[in-house]
Amino acid sequence: MSEKNINNSLSISTILCSDCHQLPSEKPHILPLYSTSAYELGTLENSVGLFDGSKEGYVYSRYGNPTITALEEKLALIECGDSDGVAIMTSSGMSAISTILFSLLSKEDVLVTHNGLYGGSTEILEILAIRIGFSLIYADLNDLESLESIKTQKAITAIYFESPSNPLLHCINIIQLAEFSSKHGIRTICDNTICTPLLQLPLQKGIDFVIYSTTKYLAGHGNSIAGCIISKHKDEMNANVRKNMRLLGGNCSPWEAWLTYTGLKTLELRMMRQCDNAVQIASYLNNHPAVKAVYHNSIPDHPHHELAGRQMKHYAPLMSFELKGGLEAVSQFMRRIRIITHAPTLGDLDTLVLHPDTSSHRNIPVEVKSKMGITPGLIRLSTGIEALDDLLADLDESLNV
Repeated sequence: MSEKNINNSLSISTILCSDCHQLPSEKPHILPLYSTSAYELGTLENSVGLFDGSKEGYVYSRYGNPTITALEEKLALIECGDSDGVAIMTSSGMSAISTILFSLLSKEDVLVTHNGLYGGSTEILEILAIRIGFSLIYADLNDLESLESIKTQKAITAIYFESPSNPLLHCINIIQLAEFSSKHGIRTICDNTICTPLLQLPLQKGIDFVIYSTTKYLAGHGNSIAGCIISKHKDEMNANVRKNMRLLGGNCSPWEAWLTYTGLKTLELRMMRQCDNAVQIASYLNNHPAVKAVYHNSIPDHPHHELAGRQMKHYAPLMSFELKGGLEAVSQFMRRIRIITHAPTLGDLDTLVLHPDTSSHRNIPVEVKSKMGITPGLIRLSTGIEALDDLLADLDESLNV
């Protein structure tokens, strides 16, 4: 990069508003934060090359930024295990969902999904189905006969799923679904936020697109909001999906990308501690007299206990549990917790709880929530890295009222 020649013959006002720094020739030890909206284009010929794509480089941070690119390259490598993947950072997990659906679906297409998605995901699917004009069908994605039946009536364009789901930890047989979809030319989209690439790698099992709310475990410190779309379909990602992200304005900011890049460095250390804590806490809750049911894949009674053990490297650090006392018991529990925090997120370093019925799933019709298992007595718990004994003591004091 050429630097502007700033000298003392210029007025103070000109010097004040000019960038006259020299970039170091040595590589920085830590990824720099490129907090700039635009880049100097240099000659007209250079500008033409940048804008027509014949020359690699940066023009405007909505279109690309070195900090964001570094993060995208790392996530693509982690997820795909080779150089064949492409990752596109977005402004949030919801932006990742809306961008990929907008890119893949058109009027009269058919999207199949399942009950039990995160409440915001259900809402955006319902809204986009109306706005874009595609059909939205709910089905048991582990029942291939049901999917075959749907396919004979309507050609399925894409399948969207979470595995495990938020908040009841329902799992989809990823290999089985990928084989079915590949056979019939159906695109598959997996929200892998809860597992992260450490616990499962859907793209390497045949899934077409993986999305993340990187806000959660990947960044992991509760100080960043961003999302990501990753796929091995390089041409479609670089042309269609990236173009839509840019034009819709759903780009990630350099600051959020830098926080996420930094957070990834401790992902394995955090995740393993969180997973270990989750197994112990789930066992404790499953034996507590105030608890009606525990939804965690480590519990043998969970409907997808065996499937999760087969396709995941560890049981995820998220669970839900239902209190026998219903809403009043939940209210008392939230008032009594001291170490555990009541907050509308998951995947942070510290242990968090949320009441889905009145927060994440509040806009879902009551009859739908009831069918899903989202009851007034249900609490979602995301385990942190605190000392297990301290967490169990906090739960014990909060439940024994």
